[in-house]
Amino acid sequence: MSIGPQGRSADYSQGPEASPIDHMRLRMRVPRNDQEIAWALQLHHCRPQLLWCLSLLRAQYPTSRVVLIVDGDDEEYGDIAAAYHCDLVRGVHLMARSTCHLYVNRLLQALLAGNEHYLFKIDPDTRVWRRFSLLPAFSSMFGTLETTTERRRDPISVPPNVQGGCIGITRDAAVDILESGVINEQSCVTDYAQTWARCTDMLACAARGRCCDDFILSWAAHAVGVPLVGLEEIRSYWRRTVENDDLRYAVTHPHKQS
Repeated sequence: MSIGPQGRSADYSQGPEASPIDHMRLRMRVPRNDQEIAWALQLHHCRPQLLWCLSLLRAQYPTSRVVLIVDGDDEEYGDIAAAYHCDLVRGVHLMARSTCHLYVNRLLQALLAGNEHYLFKIDPDTRVWRRFSLLPAFSSMFGTLETTTERRRDPISVPPNVQGGCIGITRDAAVDILESGVINEQSCVTDYAQTWARCTDMLACAARGRCCDDFILSWAAHAVGVPLVGLEEIRSYWRRTVENDDLRYAVTHPHKQS
């Protein structure tokens, strides 16, 4: 005999009842070629850092689609885009709390402009060391999961954050987030304290009129039911440089170039 619902004993002598739990297998797969993966970088006064990043990215993924999104600075990136065969999106400055929904939606739209299965947002101080050996074969947003902030060591309320130095997302998940409309002015600008700013660090950030796209993306994914998954091949922190001499990780962050 086993204890059933509400403490009643359930008789399984005639066989177990049908379980309400669906066993989900989190399968992984080997990406076949460069055309399965797209990359996007948001830029603001970062030419030297961008050159460093793209040289390493292109050494591993020479023909993947790479999108450079200029967030309204006065620097010229056309020569870099041409040299490294990148698409260039020139836009107005949107990385602020008042326009953060537009900033993140622009990123998703740029990533979804192709047909790739896997979409990655990285920063110019992110290092691509090697090709990925395995990526999720199920709808997800993935990377390094944060449950505590690095600055104040403050707990992050549900959901955890996928740290922004390298955020991976399957194409179907990105479509779900964008088409849901959940990233809008009401949720991201007006109600930020009840949505993406789910720790003291982010509340302070928003109070200064700023935003963090990783916290917005992670919150939006959770809001539409996209699983947030830790991927061992990505190790991304806010300020701590990651050692990777043994190439355990495919991608690490940060690597500030002086």
